Amino acid sequence: QSGTADKPIVIKGAGDGEAIFDGDGAYNLFNVMAANYNFFEGLTIRNTELAFQAGLKNITGSSGLTIKRCKFENIGRGVYTDWSGSKDYYITDNTFVGKQVGDVLMGWTGSTWEPYRAKYPPELLSEYAVKVYGSGHVVAYNKIERFHDGVDVATYGNPDGAPKPVRDRMPVSIDFYGNDISNVEDNCLEADGGAHNIRIFRNRCFNHGHRALSVQPMFGGPVYFVRNIVYNAPEGGALKLTASSAGVLVYHNTF
Repeated sequence: QSGTADKPIVIKGAGDGEAIFDGDGAYNLFNVMAANYNFFEGLTIRNTELAFQAGLKNITGSSGLTIKRCKFENIGRGVYTDWSGSKDYYITDNTFVGKQVGDVLMGWTGSTWEPYRAKYPPELLSEYAVKVYGSGHVVAYNKIERFHDGVDVATYGNPDGAPKPVRDRMPVSIDFYGNDISNVEDNCLEADGGAHNIRIFRNRCFNHGHRALSVQPMFGGPVYFVRNIVYNAPEGGALKLTASSAGVLVYHNTF
């Protein structure tokens, strides 16, 4: 079911103790595809492969999804949409804890990790905390740890209708900021597959297997990386930029 911007459908903890949704190993707990303006706050969500299924490429998705002050534990993926019409998600002040090993950092490729592959073979147990496509999304002030990736733009491919893309279906105006991301095997923040006005700023990323900030590709840009902090990037440094990306602006970061 759908709510409206003024009257969303709300599932919210009452504040008198934990409101727990335990998937008991189920693939998916909340499916909000084709349901707009749903609002989730103050919940504990655990033991599921995919907490929020919000959209699938070329099928359907949703708009106006809000997830605030929730705690995700022992999950494979947190929030996912790669439907190009998805709009205006607000995902903020949550804690996401994946299933990757907490006291070991292990990347997938590269000379840094080769001596340890036999003892610590990399396993993909938790893929990412948040992955979005579409327009107008905000992912901010979340604590994220023990995933393969932290927060991503979905690597969708060419925007719908390319080389004359449909304006209403482009990955534009997406903000990732204020997130605290640690112990991820690949990238903390990926703008891969975005188009215009992707803003990634004031995030902290530490202890990760490969390059923290990734752009491959970017369809025109601009994509902004501003005032991010990256610490302990042992394989390849902080930035992953490729020749297939255009309009990349990197200012005032600490690496």
